Amino acid sequence: MIIKKLLEISILFLFAKSAMAGKTYNVLNYKARGDGKSDDTNIDGNITAPNKIWTNERTSLLSFAGINDLNIGGNGTIDGQGAVWWQCNQCKKPFLLAFDTCKNLFVGDIRLINSPSKHLTFNKCTNVSVDWIRITAPGDSPNTDGIVMQGTQHIQITRSIIGTGDDCIAILTGSNDIKINRCTCGPSHGISIGSLGGGYTEANVERIHVSNCLIFNSMTGVRIKTWQGGYGYARDITFEAIKVAHVDTPIVIDQSYMSQRTLQQKAVAISNIRFMKIYGTSTQTEAVKIECSPTSPCTGVTFSNIALYKEGQDRKVSAICENAYGTTNGMIVPSLRILRKSKVL
Repeated sequence: MIIKKLLEISILFLFAKSAMAGKTYNVLNYKARGDGKSDDTNIDGNITAPNKIWTNERTSLLSFAGINDLNIGGNGTIDGQGAVWWQCNQCKKPFLLAFDTCKNLFVGDIRLINSPSKHLTFNKCTNVSVDWIRITAPGDSPNTDGIVMQGTQHIQITRSIIGTGDDCIAILTGSNDIKINRCTCGPSHGISIGSLGGGYTEANVERIHVSNCLIFNSMTGVRIKTWQGGYGYARDITFEAIKVAHVDTPIVIDQSYMSQRTLQQKAVAISNIRFMKIYGTSTQTEAVKIECSPTSPCTGVTFSNIALYKEGQDRKVSAICENAYGTTNGMIVPSLRILRKSKVL
Protein backbone atom coordinates (compact mmCIF):
# COMPACT_ATOMS: atom_id res chain seq x y z
CA MET A 1 0.00 0.00 0.00
CA ILE A 2 1.24 3.46 -0.85
CA ILE A 3 -0.18 6.59 0.72
CA LYS A 4 1.45 9.66 -0.79
CA LYS A 5 2.68 12.27 1.64
CA LEU A 6 1.76 15.87 1.12
CA LEU A 7 3.56 18.87 2.66
CA GLU A 8 5.65 16.31 4.58
CA ILE A 9 2.66 15.30 6.62
CA SER A 10 0.85 12.02 6.60
CA ILE A 11 -2.75 11.18 7.02
CA LEU A 12 -2.67 8.89 9.99
CA PHE A 13 -5.78 10.64 11.24
CA LEU A 14 -7.70 9.08 8.38
CA PHE A 15 -7.52 5.81 10.25
CA ALA A 16 -9.94 7.28 12.69
CA LYS A 17 -10.94 5.72 15.98
CA SER A 18 -14.38 6.33 17.34
CA ALA A 19 -12.94 8.79 19.83
CA MET A 20 -12.10 11.11 16.92
CA ALA A 21 -15.68 11.39 15.75
CA GLY A 22 -17.03 14.91 15.57
CA LYS A 23 -13.65 16.60 16.01
CA THR A 24 -11.80 18.82 13.55
CA TYR A 25 -8.21 18.26 12.41
CA ASN A 26 -5.98 20.53 10.36
CA VAL A 27 -3.62 18.57 8.14
CA LEU A 28 -0.65 20.78 9.03
CA ASN A 29 -0.86 19.64 12.65
CA TYR A 30 0.04 16.01 11.91
CA LYS A 31 3.39 14.48 11.07
CA ALA A 32 2.69 10.80 11.74
CA ARG A 33 2.69 8.10 9.11
CA GLY A 34 0.12 5.37 8.55
CA ASP A 35 1.29 1.79 9.02
CA GLY A 36 0.43 0.83 5.44
CA LYS A 37 -1.43 -2.27 6.58
CA SER A 38 -5.01 -1.27 7.23
CA ASP A 39 -7.31 -1.49 4.24
CA ASP A 40 -10.36 -0.05 5.97
CA THR A 41 -10.38 3.67 6.62
CA ASN A 42 -13.00 5.65 8.51
CA ILE A 43 -13.26 9.41 8.30
CA ASP A 44 -15.40 10.22 11.31
CA GLY A 45 -14.06 13.65 12.23
CA ASN A 46 -13.53 16.78 10.15
CA ILE A 47 -10.33 17.18 8.15
CA THR A 48 -9.50 20.71 7.04
CA ALA A 49 -6.92 22.05 4.62
CA PRO A 50 -4.84 25.10 5.56
CA ASN A 51 -6.71 28.34 4.99
CA LYS A 52 -3.96 29.69 2.74
CA ILE A 53 -2.12 28.96 -0.51
CA TRP A 54 -0.06 25.99 0.62
CA THR A 55 1.44 24.50 -2.54
CA ASN A 56 2.82 25.54 -5.92
CA GLU A 57 2.52 22.04 -7.38
CA ARG A 58 -0.27 20.22 -9.18
CA THR A 59 -1.18 17.80 -6.43
CA SER A 60 -3.96 16.68 -4.08
CA LEU A 61 -4.66 17.35 -0.44
CA LEU A 62 -5.14 13.63 0.16
CA SER A 63 -4.03 11.02 -2.37
CA PHE A 64 -3.91 7.25 -2.57
CA ALA A 65 -1.90 5.36 -5.20
CA GLY A 66 -1.42 1.71 -6.10
CA ILE A 67 -3.80 0.34 -3.46
CA ASN A 68 -5.94 -2.78 -3.80
CA ASP A 69 -9.05 -3.66 -1.79
CA LEU A 70 -9.44 -0.33 0.01
CA ASN A 71 -12.62 0.81 1.78
CA ILE A 72 -13.02 4.43 2.82
CA GLY A 73 -16.13 5.37 4.77
CA GLY A 74 -17.34 7.20 7.84
CA ASN A 75 -19.44 10.22 8.61
CA GLY A 76 -16.75 12.87 8.46
CA THR A 77 -16.03 15.89 6.28
CA ILE A 78 -12.97 16.86 4.27
CA ASP A 79 -12.89 20.65 3.87
CA GLY A 80 -10.57 22.05 1.21
CA GLN A 81 -11.12 25.68 2.28
CA GLY A 82 -10.98 26.58 -1.38
CA ALA A 83 -12.16 30.19 -1.23
CA VAL A 84 -8.61 31.47 -0.88
CA TRP A 85 -7.71 29.61 -4.11
CA TRP A 86 -10.66 30.47 -6.35
CA GLN A 87 -9.53 34.05 -6.95
CA CYS A 88 -5.91 33.05 -7.63
CA ASN A 89 -5.88 32.60 -11.41
CA GLN A 90 -2.17 31.85 -11.62
CA CYS A 91 -2.19 29.20 -8.88
CA LYS A 92 -1.90 25.48 -9.51
CA LYS A 93 -4.95 24.47 -7.55
CA PRO A 94 -4.84 21.11 -5.77
CA PHE A 95 -7.55 18.47 -5.89
CA LEU A 96 -9.16 17.39 -2.64
CA LEU A 97 -9.20 13.56 -2.66
CA ALA A 98 -7.45 11.60 -5.42
CA PHE A 99 -7.02 7.93 -6.28
CA ASP A 100 -4.47 6.70 -8.80
CA THR A 101 -4.08 3.13 -10.13
CA CYS A 102 -6.24 1.63 -7.37
CA LYS A 103 -8.27 -1.58 -7.68
CA ASN A 104 -11.34 -2.82 -5.83
CA LEU A 105 -12.05 0.50 -4.16
CA PHE A 106 -15.06 1.64 -2.14
CA VAL A 107 -15.63 5.28 -1.14
CA GLY A 108 -18.81 6.17 0.70
CA ASP A 109 -20.64 8.07 3.41
CA ILE A 110 -18.23 11.01 3.54
CA ARG A 111 -18.64 14.68 2.70
CA LEU A 112 -16.26 16.74 0.58
CA ILE A 113 -16.61 20.52 0.59
CA ASN A 114 -14.97 23.59 -0.95
CA SER A 115 -12.11 22.01 -2.87
CA PRO A 116 -9.64 24.44 -4.46
CA SER A 117 -10.24 22.49 -7.69
CA LYS A 118 -11.73 19.06 -8.38
CA HIS A 119 -13.17 17.28 -5.36
CA LEU A 120 -12.87 13.53 -6.02
CA THR A 121 -10.76 12.06 -8.83
CA PHE A 122 -10.04 8.57 -10.12
CA ASN A 123 -7.17 8.01 -12.53
CA LYS A 124 -6.54 4.58 -14.05
CA CYS A 125 -8.58 2.82 -11.37
CA THR A 126 -10.51 -0.44 -11.75
CA ASN A 127 -13.58 -1.78 -9.95
CA VAL A 128 -14.69 1.29 -8.03
CA SER A 129 -17.86 1.80 -6.01
CA VAL A 130 -18.92 5.27 -4.82
CA ASP A 131 -22.03 5.46 -2.65
CA TRP A 132 -23.67 8.24 -0.66
CA ILE A 133 -20.98 10.86 -1.24
CA ARG A 134 -21.96 14.48 -0.59
CA ILE A 135 -19.95 17.11 -2.43
CA THR A 136 -20.58 20.82 -1.97
CA ALA A 137 -19.05 24.05 -3.27
CA PRO A 138 -20.58 27.39 -4.32
CA GLY A 139 -22.16 27.45 -7.76
CA ASP A 140 -19.77 30.18 -8.88
CA SER A 141 -16.57 28.49 -7.63
CA PRO A 142 -14.35 27.83 -10.68
CA ASN A 143 -13.36 24.34 -11.86
CA THR A 144 -14.66 22.63 -8.73
CA ASP A 145 -15.91 19.48 -10.46
CA GLY A 146 -17.53 16.94 -8.18
CA ILE A 147 -16.32 13.54 -9.40
CA VAL A 148 -13.86 13.18 -12.29
CA MET A 149 -12.60 9.93 -13.78
CA GLN A 150 -9.99 9.26 -16.44
CA GLY A 151 -8.70 5.92 -17.67
CA THR A 152 -11.00 4.25 -15.16
CA GLN A 153 -13.01 1.07 -15.75
CA HIS A 154 -15.93 -0.62 -14.03
CA ILE A 155 -17.14 2.13 -11.72
CA GLN A 156 -20.53 2.60 -10.06
CA ILE A 157 -21.66 5.89 -8.54
CA THR A 158 -24.91 5.72 -6.59
CA ARG A 159 -27.02 7.78 -4.17
CA SER A 160 -24.68 10.75 -4.21
CA ILE A 161 -25.55 14.44 -3.88
CA ILE A 162 -23.28 16.90 -5.67
CA GLY A 163 -23.47 20.67 -6.02
CA THR A 164 -20.44 22.59 -7.33
CA GLY A 165 -19.28 25.29 -9.73
CA ASP A 166 -18.43 22.92 -12.59
CA ASP A 167 -19.37 19.45 -13.80
CA CYS A 168 -21.23 17.37 -11.28
CA ILE A 169 -19.61 14.25 -12.77
CA ALA A 170 -17.09 14.30 -15.63
CA ILE A 171 -16.09 11.18 -17.57
CA LEU A 172 -12.82 11.64 -19.44
CA THR A 173 -10.83 9.61 -21.94
CA GLY A 174 -10.00 5.97 -21.30
CA SER A 175 -13.07 5.38 -19.15
CA ASN A 176 -15.51 2.55 -19.84
CA ASP A 177 -18.24 0.56 -18.13
CA ILE A 178 -19.47 3.45 -15.98
CA LYS A 179 -22.82 3.30 -14.19
CA ILE A 180 -24.33 6.35 -12.47
CA ASN A 181 -27.64 5.84 -10.70
CA ARG A 182 -29.86 7.79 -8.29
CA CYS A 183 -27.64 10.84 -8.03
CA THR A 184 -28.64 14.47 -7.49
CA CYS A 185 -26.72 17.31 -9.15
CA GLY A 186 -27.09 21.01 -8.60
CA PRO A 187 -25.90 23.62 -8.87
CA SER A 188 -23.48 22.35 -11.50
CA HIS A 189 -22.61 22.19 -15.17
CA GLY A 190 -24.39 18.85 -15.36
CA ILE A 191 -23.22 15.29 -15.98
CA SER A 192 -20.66 15.38 -18.79
CA ILE A 193 -18.82 13.03 -21.09
CA GLY A 194 -15.62 14.95 -21.76
CA SER A 195 -14.31 17.18 -22.78
CA LEU A 196 -12.58 14.80 -25.19
CA GLY A 197 -9.90 15.22 -27.86
CA GLY A 198 -8.40 18.51 -26.73
CA GLY A 199 -5.03 19.39 -28.24
CA TYR A 200 -5.62 17.09 -31.24
CA THR A 201 -5.40 14.02 -29.02
CA GLU A 202 -7.07 10.61 -29.12
CA ALA A 203 -9.97 10.00 -26.77
CA ASN A 204 -11.95 6.81 -26.16
CA VAL A 205 -15.03 6.49 -23.93
CA GLU A 206 -17.69 3.78 -24.07
CA ARG A 207 -20.36 1.85 -22.17
CA ILE A 208 -21.74 4.65 -20.02
CA HIS A 209 -25.17 4.42 -18.38
CA VAL A 210 -26.65 7.33 -16.41
CA SER A 211 -30.09 6.73 -14.91
CA ASN A 212 -32.62 7.92 -12.34
CA CYS A 213 -30.89 11.23 -11.62
CA LEU A 214 -32.12 14.71 -10.74
CA ILE A 215 -30.27 17.71 -12.19
CA PHE A 216 -31.32 21.20 -11.10
CA ASN A 217 -30.05 24.80 -11.14
CA SER A 218 -27.44 23.79 -13.70
CA MET A 219 -25.93 25.07 -16.94
CA THR A 220 -26.53 21.79 -18.75
CA GLY A 221 -28.25 18.57 -17.87
CA VAL A 222 -26.54 15.71 -19.70
CA ARG A 223 -23.79 16.56 -22.14
CA ILE A 224 -21.18 15.13 -24.50
CA LYS A 225 -18.44 17.61 -25.38
CA THR A 226 -15.51 17.08 -27.77
CA TRP A 227 -12.90 19.31 -29.35
CA GLN A 228 -12.41 19.75 -33.07
CA GLY A 229 -9.27 18.07 -34.39
CA GLY A 230 -9.29 15.25 -31.85
CA TYR A 231 -9.95 11.65 -32.80
CA GLY A 232 -11.15 8.39 -31.28
CA TYR A 233 -14.70 7.66 -30.15
CA ALA A 234 -17.45 8.20 -27.61
CA ARG A 235 -19.99 5.41 -28.03
CA ASP A 236 -22.63 3.26 -26.37
CA ILE A 237 -23.80 5.99 -23.98
CA THR A 238 -27.25 6.05 -22.38
CA PHE A 239 -28.95 8.82 -20.40
CA GLU A 240 -32.19 7.44 -18.99
CA ALA A 241 -34.88 8.60 -16.56
CA ILE A 242 -33.37 12.04 -15.93
CA LYS A 243 -35.41 14.82 -14.33
CA VAL A 244 -34.22 18.38 -14.90
CA ALA A 245 -35.38 21.55 -13.16
CA HIS A 246 -34.19 25.11 -13.88
CA VAL A 247 -31.49 23.86 -16.27
CA ASP A 248 -30.29 26.15 -19.06
CA THR A 249 -29.90 23.43 -21.71
CA PRO A 250 -30.95 19.95 -20.58
CA ILE A 251 -29.52 17.94 -23.52
CA VAL A 252 -26.26 18.79 -25.31
CA ILE A 253 -23.90 17.20 -27.82
CA ASP A 254 -21.15 19.66 -28.75
CA GLN A 255 -18.49 18.46 -31.19
CA SER A 256 -16.83 21.88 -31.33
CA TYR A 257 -16.32 22.48 -27.63
CA MET A 258 -14.24 25.61 -26.95
CA SER A 259 -13.06 25.50 -30.57
CA GLN A 260 -12.43 28.17 -33.13
CA ARG A 261 -14.93 28.19 -35.96
CA THR A 262 -12.31 27.02 -38.47
CA LEU A 263 -13.53 23.57 -39.47
CA GLN A 264 -11.19 20.67 -38.68
CA GLN A 265 -11.27 17.45 -40.69
CA LYS A 266 -10.94 15.20 -37.65
CA ALA A 267 -13.35 14.80 -34.76
CA VAL A 268 -14.01 12.32 -31.98
CA ALA A 269 -16.64 9.98 -33.46
CA ILE A 270 -19.90 9.98 -31.49
CA SER A 271 -22.19 6.97 -31.99
CA ASN A 272 -24.91 4.89 -30.37
CA ILE A 273 -26.15 7.57 -27.99
CA ARG A 274 -29.52 7.17 -26.26
CA PHE A 275 -31.55 9.91 -24.56
CA MET A 276 -34.52 8.25 -22.88
CA LYS A 277 -37.22 9.55 -20.53
CA ILE A 278 -35.70 12.97 -19.96
CA TYR A 279 -38.21 15.48 -18.65
CA GLY A 280 -38.52 18.78 -16.80
CA THR A 281 -37.85 22.48 -17.29
CA SER A 282 -35.25 24.61 -19.03
CA THR A 283 -34.46 28.27 -18.54
CA GLN A 284 -33.68 28.76 -22.24
CA THR A 285 -35.88 28.36 -25.29
CA GLU A 286 -33.33 26.05 -26.93
CA ALA A 287 -33.66 23.09 -24.60
CA VAL A 288 -31.78 20.64 -26.85
CA LYS A 289 -28.54 21.38 -28.71
CA ILE A 290 -27.14 18.63 -30.91
CA GLU A 291 -24.25 20.23 -32.79
CA CYS A 292 -22.20 17.57 -34.53
CA SER A 293 -19.36 17.89 -37.00
CA PRO A 294 -20.11 17.95 -40.74
CA THR A 295 -16.93 15.95 -41.36
CA SER A 296 -17.70 13.33 -38.68
CA PRO A 297 -21.46 13.38 -37.99
CA CYS A 298 -23.01 11.79 -34.93
CA THR A 299 -24.62 8.44 -35.75
CA GLY A 300 -27.09 6.14 -34.05
CA VAL A 301 -28.55 8.88 -31.85
CA THR A 302 -31.88 7.86 -30.29
CA PHE A 303 -34.40 10.10 -28.55
CA SER A 304 -37.24 8.39 -26.71
CA ASN A 305 -39.94 10.04 -24.60
CA ILE A 306 -38.50 13.51 -24.14
CA ALA A 307 -40.67 16.14 -22.43
CA LEU A 308 -38.95 19.49 -21.86
CA TYR A 309 -40.66 22.83 -21.30
CA LYS A 310 -39.45 26.34 -20.67
CA GLU A 311 -40.11 27.86 -17.29
CA GLY A 312 -42.67 30.64 -17.11
CA GLN A 313 -45.85 31.37 -19.00
CA ASP A 314 -44.48 30.70 -22.48
CA ARG A 315 -43.48 27.07 -22.14
CA LYS A 316 -42.49 26.59 -25.78
CA VAL A 317 -39.03 25.17 -26.44
CA SER A 318 -37.00 24.42 -29.55
CA ALA A 319 -34.05 22.28 -30.58
CA ILE A 320 -30.89 22.71 -32.60
CA CYS A 321 -29.93 19.54 -34.45
CA GLU A 322 -26.99 19.62 -36.87
CA ASN A 323 -25.24 16.74 -38.63
CA ALA A 324 -26.82 14.00 -36.51
CA TYR A 325 -28.33 10.72 -37.68
CA GLY A 326 -30.76 8.71 -35.61
CA THR A 327 -34.35 8.01 -34.64
CA THR A 328 -37.10 9.24 -32.34
CA ASN A 329 -39.64 7.22 -30.39
CA GLY A 330 -42.69 8.24 -28.37
CA MET A 331 -43.42 11.82 -27.35
CA ILE A 332 -40.64 14.23 -28.27
CA VAL A 333 -40.75 17.81 -26.97
CA PRO A 334 -39.12 19.81 -28.44
CA SER A 335 -39.50 18.46 -31.96
CA LEU A 336 -36.42 16.88 -33.53
CA ARG A 337 -37.68 16.59 -37.09
CA ILE A 338 -34.33 17.55 -38.55
CA LEU A 339 -32.65 14.52 -36.98
CA ARG A 340 -31.52 12.56 -40.03
CA LYS A 341 -32.97 9.09 -40.41
CA SER A 342 -30.15 7.00 -41.80
CA LYS A 343 -26.40 6.45 -41.75
CA VAL A 344 -25.61 3.78 -39.16
CA LEU A 345 -21.96 2.86 -38.87
